[in-house]
Parts: sequence; structure tokens; C-alpha cells
Amino acid sequence: VIAAFQEAAGKMGSGAGGTRNISGTSNPLVELEHELADLHGKDAALVFTSGFVSNEASISTIARLLPNCLIISDELNHASMIEGVRRSGAEKKIFRHNDVAHLESLLQAAGRERAKLIVFESVYSMDGDIAPIRQIVELAERYNAMTYI
Repeated sequence: VIAAFQEAAGKMGSGAGGTRNISGTSNPLVELEHELADLHGKDAALVFTSGFVSNEASISTIARLLPNCLIISDELNHASMIEGVRRSGAEKKIFRHNDVAHLESLLQAAGRERAKLIVFESVYSMDGDIAPIRQIVELAERYNAMTYI
């Protein structure tokens, strides 16, 4: 493994140097995506070179693909998640940090049939709080919403 890493680092460098839109796409990254797609029996896979871009792109894309999607986001989410919510163009509601009662009231008001995406962290990066994941997932199931953690 070490020898393979040294060989690859000698040819390609030891890091991406930036996101794909800044540094471009390398052949090994494309090969990895093909291998991941094959491994999981999918048509394609996408590898992100930064967690920020992963959250931003995933949240905004999911919300754009769901007609009339309402994003319900924890008030203390990471900046990358907030940026994804903003870029989605979807209507958004913010629930008080880890407040499942407030979240439930927003879900009730949205109605069962509307597409809803609850966006929250498992362990909040800025203060270390732990989300009540079980309760949030139960609410998502009850009100026909999806979760993004």
C-alpha cells in the first residue's frame, strides 16, 4: 500500500489541491467513480474532494429534483449545509436547534403530501451537540419527509 501511494503521489501529487471546479478532474478520480458505481451496481458515482462541496451540491440538487420541496433546517447547521439550502432555491424553514417539538410543528404545517427535506447534523461541528436522530427520523417517517444528515 505504501509503495502504491508513493508511486501515485510521484505521478499525481498527494492531494487534490482544491475542488474539481478549481483543480480539475484527474483520471484516478474518474476511475474511482467507475469502480464505486460498479461495486454498488449503479450507472454512475460521484466523488467530492471536499466535505463543504459535498453538502452544498447534494442538498441543493436533492431539493431541486423534488417538486415544491420544503427544506426544514436546524438553525445551527454547518455553513456548507446552509449554502446548499440557499443554492437550492427551495422554500426553507428553520427549526430551533435540536428542538423536535418545533420541527414537528413545521412538518405539520407543511402537510403530508408536500416534499420535505429535514437537514441536520449528527454531531454539530461548532459546539459538539448531538442531534436527537431517532426522534427526528421518527418525525420524518410520520410526516413523509426525507432526512439529510
